[in-house]
Amino acid sequence: PGTYKPYDLGEEMGVWVNNSDGVTPAVGQAWSTGQSVFPDYTNPRTVEWWTQMCLEFKDVLDYDGIWIDMNEPSNFLRGQYPGCTVNDINNPPYIPTISDRSLAQKTLCPDSKTYLGEHYNTHSLFGWSQAIPTFNVVQQATGKRAFVLSRSTFVGSGKHGGHWLGDNFSEWKDMHLSIIGILEFNLFGIPYIGADICGFNYNTTYELCLRWMQLGSFYPFSRNHN
Repeated sequence: PGTYKPYDLGEEMGVWVNNSDGVTPAVGQAWSTGQSVFPDYTNPRTVEWWTQMCLEFKDVLDYDGIWIDMNEPSNFLRGQYPGCTVNDINNPPYIPTISDRSLAQKTLCPDSKTYLGEHYNTHSLFGWSQAIPTFNVVQQATGKRAFVLSRSTFVGSGKHGGHWLGDNFSEWKDMHLSIIGILEFNLFGIPYIGADICGFNYNTTYELCLRWMQLGSFYPFSRNHN
């Protein structure tokens, strides 16, 4: 407190995703050293907070666009501290074959509270709800067509930002699969889309990276991230 304005102002405005009690902020862990809280972009107050922070940041760094990452929301823990309560929302009778077979794995507990309701019902809207105010504030800050790139998307996200296909591997099959993924996202209404050229995980080879650069020049969103 007192050293990081985004946190202090967020606390004052009450913009975080809360625990199941609907009062105390959900605390997890992300890239920053220590603990993290998670803005609830379905809350109109959070849109005000985010807009102010993005406008002020323009005076610090003269940006052209904003890349919003880790917005699943991503959390390095299985749920927030001190863990998820054992109940039917956090442990429903059917769970898809996902990482560790837990809906809280690498994210927040499903019974966490957002402005629109339980995280169980709003999880997939996190990136979508962040992209809209980001698009608006970038246009306001730059006076130009907004550049917004989001890792998490949903139906309608293509109107407000682009997307990339995530942490792929430096393998020939991943270069092949990138074509399928890009065409699929065009069908989903997100035309500004690309994959990590030459792969994200592992070290690429000269031949693979050469061919991938040739292919990647035709991606709508083209960047080498190896």
